[in-house]
Amino acid sequence: MSARTGGAGLLVAAVAGLCVSAAQADIVCTYSRQFDSRIPASAPATRGWMDDAIIDVPSHLTITDLDVSVDLRHSKAFDLQLYVTSPSGSTVLLNMYDPFTSYIEGADYQGTTFDDEADTPIEDASPPFAGRYRPLDGSLLSTFDGQDAFGPWRLGVYDAFYANTGRFNEFTLIITVPEPATAALLLLGLPLAARYPRRSRPR
Repeated sequence: MSARTGGAGLLVAAVAGLCVSAAQADIVCTYSRQFDSRIPASAPATRGWMDDAIIDVPSHLTITDLDVSVDLRHSKAFDLQLYVTSPSGSTVLLNMYDPFTSYIEGADYQGTTFDDEADTPIEDASPPFAGRYRPLDGSLLSTFDGQDAFGPWRLGVYDAFYANTGRFNEFTLIITVPEPATAALLLLGLPLAARYPRRSRPR
């Protein structure tokens, strides 16, 4: 199932951006946004899509590595499918479960980071998920390598089963860009280690 493109969640806080020098002269830019979005979006429904969590990256950055972090509370993590979609329209499935082959018990993604280089694949872990995990087998965040990070990134959550609901709290992008991007950041008015609030997009 492909990720839906919908409106931004309600009660959205400002985006915070932070770029710092990393090992081997790379630059790591982190963009984080807090939400208070119902999963699924509409009460009293207990099955369906959450309103997309959206982060607008304000600078043109060539991606060499991307990690995605989420924080959400849902009484049955098994019910959920998580997708991330770039401004260019590429979509990566972060996690989902097959009810016939991979049923699990447990709740919540507690500050969960999806990272292609993580030691543990998500399918080998159990909720509550806390820490770093590789995305679902066959899904790679390296799909975004070489893309321009500028524009709206969407985190989609689909609740595939009835009877349980939850809340989505936070979406974070950790973008690694090569050292020459430093000059571009400064030209675009984004000094290193500075935070810039962004207003939520009108629906």
